[in-house]
Amino acid sequence: MVSLLFQPAFSQARTETFPSQNLSDNQDYSPGNLKITQDERIDMLLLRYQKLKYKENSMPGYRIQIFFGSGRNSRESALDSKARFLSDFPGYPAYIIYETPYYKVRVGNFRTKREAADLFSKLKRKFPEAYITPLGIINLPSLPGD
Repeated sequence: MVSLLFQPAFSQARTETFPSQNLSDNQDYSPGNLKITQDERIDMLLLRYQKLKYKENSMPGYRIQIFFGSGRNSRESALDSKARFLSDFPGYPAYIIYETPYYKVRVGNFRTKREAADLFSKLKRKFPEAYITPLGIINLPSLPGD
């Protein structure tokens, strides 16, 4: 990593100039400029770090989609589906997702398709349109005793 930070000859550097401000009421300081030159790869490293931190609290898995709709009343229908689900299955999280122009309600955070299938078999009667959907990222399910 140190070699990435100190190789300005092989990459483009970003330079920003900021006007300085008086840091105290003492008039002995005069205004000036601060010039920071930073290798662009530092920004790439920061983005990579942010993505890793996000993945630390998540993993690939499955959810069950219980509602999908668009139109005038789709938001209200999504809220109603979520409320019905939470009243019948209070131990599972439910998420409303809006992807223009569609509303979706997905439930659970399952590590395996088999875990999702257990709940799916219970809620199929109340939500006949439900299906299991794989997701790239789910929130980590809580373990017993958490």
